[in-house]
Amino acid sequence: MALGVGELFERYHGVVYRRCLALLRNDADAAEAVQEVFVAALSGFGRFRLHAAPLTWLYAIATRHCLQQLRNRSAREVKHALFVDVEEARADLAARTDLERVLSTLSLEELELVTLAFRDGLTQEEISEVTRQSRKTVGKKLTRLTEKLQLSLEPEVSPVRAAG
Repeated sequence: MALGVGELFERYHGVVYRRCLALLRNDADAAEAVQEVFVAALSGFGRFRLHAAPLTWLYAIATRHCLQQLRNRSAREVKHALFVDVEEARADLAARTDLERVLSTLSLEELELVTLAFRDGLTQEEISEVTRQSRKTVGKKLTRLTEKLQLSLEPEVSPVRAAG
């Protein structure tokens, strides 16, 4: 059953809004983002029909759009969007500082993977649907990303301590 653009909006605008609100954390920004997501979806409507389920496709567009909006505002807002409970993250200043340092080194694609895997808890299969990559590719990227994050979070060893 093929959906028209109007039907697509009516059926999925609520889900897209909730996704945008979860990342942007502001009603007005989320409402504006929904409009922009559907405009972007409209421009790719012909290509979509052959590649993904409507919800998966819109979820991916919304995630990328909101992360880019946050990145455009500031790297700090991207980092806070990755936390489900920002207050809990603020509790440990040293850990938050390390995490902010590490997240600032990630590309938009890596931030998207962090968001989908670690914040949203999607499986590799679900991430592969959202990102339109094979599950194997997603698995490899998540492995590399996890290794990168672990290496970045290890304390730096000073030459004096290492030699002693």
